[in-house]
Amino acid sequence: MYRPAGYDDSDEDEFDEFGYFCSSYSETKATKNAPFVTTALEDDDTLLYNAILDDNLEETKRIMKQNDFLRSGGELRQGWPALFYACHEAKLAIVKYLVQDEQLDVNREYELQTALMIACSSPQPSECVHQIVRLLLDYGAIIGMLDLYGRSPIMFACQKGHLEVVKEIVAESSLLSVDNEGNTALFHAVINNQLEVAKVLLRAGAQTYAVNKQGYTPRQCAMNNNFLEMAELFPLEEKPFEIPSNYLCYSGYRNFIYGEQDEEPPGYYPDIGLMLYGMNSEAMLRIFVEPGMNLFEFLTLTDEKLCQLGVKYPIERKRILLGLYDFHRQKWSNNSLWTMEKRRVLDFYDILEALGNMLKHLTVMHASLLYTKQLTESHNPKAAFSTKQCVDMNHQLNELRVSIDALQGHIEAIHKLSVPKPVLLILPSNKGQRSYGTMIKLSLLIAAGFVMYRKWLR
Repeated sequence: MYRPAGYDDSDEDEFDEFGYFCSSYSETKATKNAPFVTTALEDDDTLLYNAILDDNLEETKRIMKQNDFLRSGGELRQGWPALFYACHEAKLAIVKYLVQDEQLDVNREYELQTALMIACSSPQPSECVHQIVRLLLDYGAIIGMLDLYGRSPIMFACQKGHLEVVKEIVAESSLLSVDNEGNTALFHAVINNQLEVAKVLLRAGAQTYAVNKQGYTPRQCAMNNNFLEMAELFPLEEKPFEIPSNYLCYSGYRNFIYGEQDEEPPGYYPDIGLMLYGMNSEAMLRIFVEPGMNLFEFLTLTDEKLCQLGVKYPIERKRILLGLYDFHRQKWSNNSLWTMEKRRVLDFYDILEALGNMLKHLTVMHASLLYTKQLTESHNPKAAFSTKQCVDMNHQLNELRVSIDALQGHIEAIHKLSVPKPVLLILPSNKGQRSYGTMIKLSLLIAAGFVMYRKWLR
């Protein structure tokens, strides 16, 4: 049971002369006949934990040899495996023993954390941390792994200001990777006022105009924290970027029925931010907001248009184009249309909502048709299909044939259940057909009689 400071188990309250609770216990409150509690012997977890903190290699070896669970990389009672504690405390000899002699996996995850992340977040001196990181990298530590909050090892190194570690891993780290708050490694260096680390990241090509989920750029973060020397590293901004309200939410009927003018279709601007978030490119919203791009224009983007907008990295353009391709591949369904409840009286707002929903579907369909046309214009029908494409087409044709056969069987089953002729079926008059049939029968009968008469005369 937890109690506030200054309270004990008794019902009596002690006040000082000013009416406040005493900050310490009274000596008279101590129980005279309190039983003597013997301290239990320390277990292997506590002994190993203290040995790592004391940098006692021999004690660490002794405990690891007698405990198979800890030797296999198991977690200590304190929370982490032994390798994590050794990396956090930057104990080079112990880390080398664990990965070299005990052959512990340096990429083993514990709650989505790795030994390299723990080493980069160590509060120990940068020289010691750099040696640990070099050792982990020599034994195959992966640099690009992310933890539960989307943070990479370089982000931890930028937070703690481990300059040599950042120089070591910046070439193989993604400077475009963002955590769950939209912060890149440069943001972490700026927020923690790591000036030299920020210079290294800028020389490596880190983006200066990236925007996090709070809507700030790295320079704005430096200014907000009064890091003036850090802010001087970034170019001046003409004006602070603020996302317009029409790109954040729907606020009026013109967002669904009309655009800015009565003859213009609505722009559906808030959907652009949602689609970029699904493409993991929400930090690039500014590129599409500044020219005032609407949803129809966004859905028909091409690689050339993205280059004109200022998306210069091919991997960023590829991410957006793949997202648009997956979007246009989705099948349209009637379930996405506006539906009303049964036995409900429609009012003007319901009709307006239904029309707005249908107009949005027509806008998306129009964009999908134009997008498909753009794809087919660059298609060369004379080009030979690859073997894999032929196999895929044959597989799809077989599936189509099975579907058609199943549909045909279903239709035949329905026909068997129905009556041969519909009830109250009125057929057109066939008097001409009946007279024609009678004449044919009479002709055949006369011919047969004539033949028999000739035989009888002979």
